[in-house]
Amino acid sequence: MALFGRRKPGFAKEVELKPSEIPGEFSDALDPAMHKEEEAAASATTASAEGTVPQEGKPDLLDFLQTLPEVDDPFPPSEPDPGPGSETKQEPEKTKAQLLADFIRERSQSGLITPKAMFAKDEEDVEALLAEMEADPTCSDIFKVKGQKDTYYYCEETMAHNYAKIAVLTTEKDDCKTVAEMVRFNCKAFPTPTPLYYFARQPFFLNRETMRAILAQMKDSEEYKDICECTAAINGEPYLYSSDLMSEKYARALANGAEAQEGDE
Repeated sequence: MALFGRRKPGFAKEVELKPSEIPGEFSDALDPAMHKEEEAAASATTASAEGTVPQEGKPDLLDFLQTLPEVDDPFPPSEPDPGPGSETKQEPEKTKAQLLADFIRERSQSGLITPKAMFAKDEEDVEALLAEMEADPTCSDIFKVKGQKDTYYYCEETMAHNYAKIAVLTTEKDDCKTVAEMVRFNCKAFPTPTPLYYFARQPFFLNRETMRAILAQMKDSEEYKDICECTAAINGEPYLYSSDLMSEKYARALANGAEAQEGDE
């Protein structure tokens, strides 16, 4: 709608003019910007025809890279494979003493002590070898314990000292001494009496019949006169204790408590 209302027919006439028909004072030919665009287009056409393109305003890539600061390459080139003929660092060979220590460690991991007689038969100067092993700081985990028949070695990292002593007793097959030593140790260390079924377990493997024969043999020996027997009142389970380390009344009370706890579990 027109500003002053609807135009009446015949009041105005619309005429479409071409740019060339526009009067001079309104013509685009007088616009300086139009002249600059035409000159730039003509210059580009001429340069393209002559095969040269002006580089003004575009920086050179090499010049730009040279202006960048130097930084460490996060992905340095890998070193070439030296090949099979090149020299490589090798660990020094182990001494005989260190090899012997490794052998003892392997047996300890399996719950076995190593008697001196096992390797003495294949070694001319076994005492020098053992002295070298004891002096070597890399073999400081190897310990020894003396038995009635031999000296035994073990690794403390995989075998407890008390277990090693038990293993010596069972290895030497001195059943009376084994039972007496374990009963005395339990009375002193915990304290507690020792049930007969305790000796049916590893590493003793002594059944009830064998234990009765061992106890009968111990009664006739002055060395084991302190080893006595009592029973738990709750179920009659036989226990052993050392009279040198605890009284019969105390041993029976501890046995009753142990059996009551076993029943609750």
